[in-house]
Amino acid sequence: MPRPAAVDACPGILALHPARDGHVARIRLPGGYVSRVQWTALAGLAAEFGDGRLDLTARGNVQLRGLPQTAAAALTDRAARAGLLPSRQHDRSRNITASPLAGLGGRPPLRRLVRALDAAIVADPTLAALPGRFLLAADDGTGGAALAQSDIGLRRAGREVEMVIAGRLAGVRVPFAAAVTAVTTAARAAVARGVGRQVTRVADLADGGQAVAAAIGGSLGPPAATAEGRLPLGPAAADRAVLVAAAPLSRLDGAQAALIGGLLRPGEVLRLASAGRVVIPLAVTPAAALARLAGSGLLTSDGDPRSGVTACSGLACERAVADVRALARPLPGHPLAHWVGCPRGCGRPQDAELVVAEGPDRFLAGGRGVPVLAGAS
Repeated sequence: MPRPAAVDACPGILALHPARDGHVARIRLPGGYVSRVQWTALAGLAAEFGDGRLDLTARGNVQLRGLPQTAAAALTDRAARAGLLPSRQHDRSRNITASPLAGLGGRPPLRRLVRALDAAIVADPTLAALPGRFLLAADDGTGGAALAQSDIGLRRAGREVEMVIAGRLAGVRVPFAAAVTAVTTAARAAVARGVGRQVTRVADLADGGQAVAAAIGGSLGPPAATAEGRLPLGPAAADRAVLVAAAPLSRLDGAQAALIGGLLRPGEVLRLASAGRVVIPLAVTPAAALARLAGSGLLTSDGDPRSGVTACSGLACERAVADVRALARPLPGHPLAHWVGCPRGCGRPQDAELVVAEGPDRFLAGGRGVPVLAGAS
């Protein structure tokens, strides 16, 4: 069977992606971490150059939509000045996910490690070849970082980290202080074997990633088993001063973004996670924050049936055959449903079932037809 071609169609800031609603930029936020200053800058970029909204991706990044192609140069310059583009050569290479509650409520921290990983990528010209689909994952030991879907991952275990290659245990543990070196060694081996040229994922290499695992003294073992469900909404169980909210269909308008930024505790960062979740270490009481967030239209409770519904960009994408953003709604028997306008399934949270458009008003879920009412929401 031929290996997948390394066609890197993922957008970045320099490489905008054409769509029906204009061009799309994807801004990488390693670990899903974003400071108040960066968050304000993102909202400003969306208002000045795009449609005014922030799209939250399944990997904890942000997309800007509705961009004119002529805005590329100014957008690049503004993003760089805001610290959102530390290296033009590595625009699409900085794909790092992290457990979204790491460092909160007594859980092991990952922020310093993520920063070190990002700095190591940016400092290495070889790693500029890593494609947009390539994924590095840092797990605090409790899941939520998409470790099983990563190309190179690490799971913290006390003062050591357990290495993962192509979503599989590599049989290697290294001291926490050596984690960055192990990851960059594996990443350079992946590039040398053809990632970024022949393929975009380590698992698609001819040997499935065995040589990459060998580069760090390991071999491919069983899949990395992790908990990857979406975060529960509301106050975090481990830390009541932390709130998890969600953007309906993973989209935030300018007022919602401003509200979230205003609730963030000084010195902390927002953490963006799958299914439009935003983890907010609070500067106010949880009760006050819940009332303000719910009043703005954000989701704050798993009792809201919309909390299980996500969707791709729908008719904004040239491939879509249905307006899934207008039609997406809760479905009986399908509590976690991701509506998509074509079979590619873009943006799917790992715990969601696909509801796939076959036409403007024809959908399949679990292989069966789904009745859809025009204009439903």
